Amino acid sequence: MNIDIRISRKSSTPKYEQLVNEIIRHIKAKHLQLGDKVPSIHEICNNFDVSRDTVVIAYNELKSRGIISPKHGKGFYVASTIFKSKLKIFLLFDVMNGYKEVLYRSFLNKLGPDYQVDIFFHYYNLRVFNQLITNNINKYGFYVIMPHFNEDVSELVKQVPSEKLLIIDKDLKSRQGNYAAIFQNFEKDVYETLKEAIPYLKKYSSLKFISNHNFQFIPDGMQIGFLKFCREFKIDHSVYETISAAEPANGDAFLVISDQDLIELLKISIARRWEPGRDFGIISYDDTPLKEILSGGISVISTDFKKMGETAAVMIKSKINEKRENPCLFIARKSL
Repeated sequence: MNIDIRISRKSSTPKYEQLVNEIIRHIKAKHLQLGDKVPSIHEICNNFDVSRDTVVIAYNELKSRGIISPKHGKGFYVASTIFKSKLKIFLLFDVMNGYKEVLYRSFLNKLGPDYQVDIFFHYYNLRVFNQLITNNINKYGFYVIMPHFNEDVSELVKQVPSEKLLIIDKDLKSRQGNYAAIFQNFEKDVYETLKEAIPYLKKYSSLKFISNHNFQFIPDGMQIGFLKFCREFKIDHSVYETISAAEPANGDAFLVISDQDLIELLKISIARRWEPGRDFGIISYDDTPLKEILSGGISVISTDFKKMGETAAVMIKSKINEKRENPCLFIARKSL
């Protein structure tokens, strides 16, 4: 079937997206009807001076939305003339926990009903991370990926087209291209928020950072920001891998990343009849609703996960390809 495809090189809209819109336009105008064969990739390339990669991306987008479907050895055919089909989003988290649930729910709520989100988890396993991405390439209209590794995974993620990629929570070190990202600046966030906590830290003899990497991703930037703060403001400090190695003493303050370490500290306080905020101090990383009330309130350093989820949704819906740092807060509660 001969149809006219209009692709403008002057338009800010990516060519693949223009091609998607053109196919949809012809279906709506009934130039292409249910079951009709759409022009082949070769025909589009030859007749409309569009690269093969552009056509492949466009047709994969149409496939992911259920608008066209392939028939082996015969090409692509119109599979649907109804355009209320939801854009499918691939969402890859490390694990699900309290603050990720806040992020996830705000993301879904802001997206609204016209999007289908399928969530996957890599559990800090690089092989699983790579396999999940590889196995789902060309199956989704957009990819939201949380690369929670201290290793640079840019090479693993490069198989996702930049225009379909949103990196969330932690940016990539060397990923090229104009892709979207909403992330934490861990080094700056820890340093700046600890400065806000100085009035509360003055009553403690030392500040101990518990960097427990068991079942928990801890970005290198956190420790760098912690050490920079302590050295600059002459705070007696130390870094430990576990609570037991830190040998908690009356007068210590702790910065803990893992919720398991937070619970262990609170168990020690109960056993020794210490009161958080009086006998020792606690700052936990990442806020959750439970921390607002636990032991009268746990002080936190936390990015705004609700805002992160909302921003991610807006960036997808508005097709914003830029990098944004998410705001980070220090929230003082009874534990400090």
